[in-house]
Amino acid sequence: MVVAEIAKACHCVVASVTPGQMLKTLTATLTPIGLALLLAASAVGLAQAGVVANSAAPGNQQPTIISNVNGTPQVNIQAPSATGVSHNRYSQFDVEQHGLILNNAHQNVQTQLDGRVAKKPWLAGAEARVIVNEVNSRDPSQLNGFIEVAGREAEVVIANPAGITCNGCGFINANRATLATGQPQMQNGQLTRYVIDRGEIAINGTGMDSSAQDYTDIIARTVKVNVRLSAQNLRITTGRNRVNVAHQKISSQQDDNPLTPQLALDVPSLGGMYAGKIRLIGTERDVGVSAGNITLSADGSNANSGAIYASDQLAIQSHNPLSYSRSLAAGGNLNASAASITSTSDSSLTAG
Repeated sequence: MVVAEIAKACHCVVASVTPGQMLKTLTATLTPIGLALLLAASAVGLAQAGVVANSAAPGNQQPTIISNVNGTPQVNIQAPSATGVSHNRYSQFDVEQHGLILNNAHQNVQTQLDGRVAKKPWLAGAEARVIVNEVNSRDPSQLNGFIEVAGREAEVVIANPAGITCNGCGFINANRATLATGQPQMQNGQLTRYVIDRGEIAINGTGMDSSAQDYTDIIARTVKVNVRLSAQNLRITTGRNRVNVAHQKISSQQDDNPLTPQLALDVPSLGGMYAGKIRLIGTERDVGVSAGNITLSADGSNANSGAIYASDQLAIQSHNPLSYSRSLAAGGNLNASAASITSTSDSSLTAG
């Protein structure tokens, strides 16, 4: 209806012009009613969009978002830096069940989510090695479907200080996936670290499948794994920290925030982390951990009520008491060291 009314109110001339020139041509020939209808239709489209570029960001950090033939949203990422990092900034980054494509292709390629994807001409053959998706929003990002990298395989980073919720999320053609509730720090076109001050990452609903990635990094003030989280090599760091991009160097920020969470990591009875290797580092003093499949170093007391299974090794290290009410299991060695270790009658501890 709106499209028909716009067509009636517009005497459009199609010419070979740049996008900016096309906009000038159309607005010059629209009647006031047609222009109002066009703007209203655009506002509706933006309000319904799940992924919106941050208009306040520099032009070379604003991705373009289109819809493919089958309706899957596609993000044409910005050209990477000399070090291979594509930095893209958004005011909203939500993924619906049908998924999202990050276009990293310099030639036409096939995707699992939406078939054929056209190349990005401005990549000029320089496909990204790392795709940073930085979100500046008051609301957590809702990841309810898979994110696929079209073209060259790349590391995918989603960073939103307001939080991230995963419900059926996963990644395709990504060798590494990082979810962070902090600001990614860039230096000379290279991603260097994440600064975490707040925010929660929650795994809900149908869980998170990162089993196709070599590494999965979850970095947040707090983490809740309410359902299954699958990965190969899972590393989780909680607390107010500065974490380098390799997730190997972690420095705590000064504890000047009086609002401290009760649990840094919570894995309730229906939750569980399943991976070959899992490492957890919690840095906030007196913050509890109800944790899964881990190498654990934490300042707070530790309690496990969810399933903990490592196909390789499981190491738990804590200077505080450790309690568990379900199973701690490892295909290889299982080492647990704590001030005290307690278990319920129906719990189990198995290795090898």
